[in-house]
Amino acid sequence: MVLAIFILCIILFILDIFKPSTVAMLGCILMVCLGGFPLAKALGGFTNDIVLIVFGTEIFGIAFFDCGLGSAAASRILSLSKGKEKRIIIIAGCIAALMSAFLNNQVVCSMMMVICSSISKAQKNIDSKNIILPVIICAILGGQCTLIGAPATLIASSIAEESTGQGISMFELLPLGLLIFAASSAMICSFSYKRGIKIWGERKDEPAEASEELTDVRINRRGAAVTLIAAAVMLVLFITEAVSVGVASVIGALICLIGRAVDEKKALRETDWNVIIWLGCSIGLAGALNESGAVQRVSEWIYRTLPADVPAIALLAVFVVMTVLISNVLANTTTVIMILPFAIDVAERYSLAPTPFVVAVTMAAGLSIMTPLSCGFIGMTMRAGYKFRDYIRYGWSLQSALILLIIGLTPSIFHF
Repeated sequence: MVLAIFILCIILFILDIFKPSTVAMLGCILMVCLGGFPLAKALGGFTNDIVLIVFGTEIFGIAFFDCGLGSAAASRILSLSKGKEKRIIIIAGCIAALMSAFLNNQVVCSMMMVICSSISKAQKNIDSKNIILPVIICAILGGQCTLIGAPATLIASSIAEESTGQGISMFELLPLGLLIFAASSAMICSFSYKRGIKIWGERKDEPAEASEELTDVRINRRGAAVTLIAAAVMLVLFITEAVSVGVASVIGALICLIGRAVDEKKALRETDWNVIIWLGCSIGLAGALNESGAVQRVSEWIYRTLPADVPAIALLAVFVVMTVLISNVLANTTTVIMILPFAIDVAERYSLAPTPFVVAVTMAAGLSIMTPLSCGFIGMTMRAGYKFRDYIRYGWSLQSALILLIIGLTPSIFHF
């Protein structure tokens, strides 16, 4: 029943008959009424850090733009890119990738969303949908280059160390990550860019209330000071890990509100509640799917159908494809926890080195980008005006390329 409800929600997301938040709420209520899940669990996604991050950074982003700081940062990127969308993607994407390799990529993605939105609001000839999703994908690609770049990698390292005695070192993924980043970036700026324009090119951005030219940026000093203080406090909390990233984001938003860097009514009015409700309910749906055991049963069935003499590269390919499929509907951290122990066990049964499987599953989970359910970073881009099916239509070709890159490159760097 749980799997049927989840599939129904995916179909409704793709058909785009109702708003995503409505479909997600419907799924949660059906889980409670028909699936036997407690309401607290079905709606437990609203306590998830990513929902708090989106809420906090939405308000911070409004303050960041209102005081002129967003326009100032966007102006610098625009001057370097000469106002060309492809150049913006390259410059902002490289900055985001570098930052994501060493900083919390939730924070990096949130800040790049603010900057890209600032660029599109102030420059009428730039469509935010053409730059936001590619830049966020670049941030995700960069996060896969180091141990600390993505939560799923840290979890994978812990599982691998416990199972095999050897985890993932700080820069062990860097050669593979850089090759994948270079190849994917080239595709993003060529085929995917043109593909995106065809998909959402007819749906222009909603007109900004007060567009301004970035050549004449005016900064509200008081508002900017409060916003910078909020940013500094958040950064300290991010680094010290005194609180979670979500709580730190909300604290930053509160500083902006209490310090009058942004009007409370305006902040609450401009916050995208549709995305926040969608995220909260979707996380609850994914949790219910995981708890039902449906995914584990599918994994076990695949294992039982594999022949005893399957080639190592084919076995790796099975796990990569399976991980990508699952990670596009469940959180990548959940997918790693679910699939990696199974992959290590199968590798040992076939007398193969587990490292290629650890790396391939980790990269496949972290680089699942074909739906907004795959990770919160992709999900938060929905507030830019993308529809659920846009992600599938835009991402399937890039996702296919990522699968082939992981399968083809991993054994050449990490030998069986």
